[in-house]
Amino acid sequence: MLQLIIILSVSTIFSLCESASILEKINQKCSIRDDKCMQGLYRSLLQEMSDNGIPELGVPKIDPMDLKNREFNFLGMIKLTVTEGEAKGFKDCHATSYKSDFETHRVMIEFVCDRFTFEGSYKIESTPSLLALSGGINIHGEGNGAIDIENVQLSFDFATEIKKLDDGEIHIIIVPEDSSYDFEVKGKVTVQADNILVGKTEISCEVVNIFNENWQYITNTFGKNVLDKAMDVFFTLSNEFFEKTPAKNWITEDLSAYVKS
Repeated sequence: MLQLIIILSVSTIFSLCESASILEKINQKCSIRDDKCMQGLYRSLLQEMSDNGIPELGVPKIDPMDLKNREFNFLGMIKLTVTEGEAKGFKDCHATSYKSDFETHRVMIEFVCDRFTFEGSYKIESTPSLLALSGGINIHGEGNGAIDIENVQLSFDFATEIKKLDDGEIHIIIVPEDSSYDFEVKGKVTVQADNILVGKTEISCEVVNIFNENWQYITNTFGKNVLDKAMDVFFTLSNEFFEKTPAKNWITEDLSAYVKS
């Protein structure tokens, strides 16, 4: 869950920017060599969507963001469904670093988010694999929970291509297979949950205590598996935006010399 919240803070920049109107409202273009300007552009995009959304597309502001019927699978053993919830904190994310090298087609961006909070209802259930391995011990429940995540740093190293697409315009596209990312929770993670059962025995308190005492180990051990799946969504949404938004809408230079044949 916390990994998806982290990645949404960045992917929302692209996935909700399908209308050029938000770029027109911000009214900012940057040189590909002006890293400070590009850093400010990313910050402005996130702030605009956090505060106002995109009314002409029926997109509400993203802080808070509604999360509904999101499913997560942990090592094929536990299935967690967020049935309904609300995440806050996107407006407190900001780009702290931006570096680009268009000769090598790489862009490096770093974001820091001060705090994310999530509150909502969930359903947890054992998969057939866990039931088989545990001799039928069934972990399940439907309850309410909350997550508080302090000070998240998310770093991207994007590989890009400059292409002329079917619209005849030049676009910047991310190459997922050659890109990488990293994340670090510099503060701490605290969870609350109720109504987690083994059979008919309530174990919520024990589960919450184990997580809160060992959140760093749990996040480092299992976090990347969850984040990898979120990254697939991120790259898809990002390129949906880039494919609909010509580079000339936000870049001052003519990128013809960089177009990949």
